[in-house]
Amino acid sequence: MPDADRHAAVAATADHIRSVVSVLRELDLGDTPPALAYRAERPESAEAKQKKQKKQEEPHAAV
Repeated sequence: MPDADRHAAVAATADHIRSVVSVLRELDLGDTPPALAYRAERPESAEAKQKKQKKQEEPHAAV
């Protein structure tokens, strides 16, 4: 890719990022808590749920 094409692509990407950031800055988030209050998790598969349930049903060894 020639330098001119690469520079044009980088400039277009930068312009897009600026426009997205501009829109995000205009949002009124009001009482929305900070991102640290959220926790991202993957949906649990049926197999993982079964393993978890089986483990919980196992008797615990007496100490």
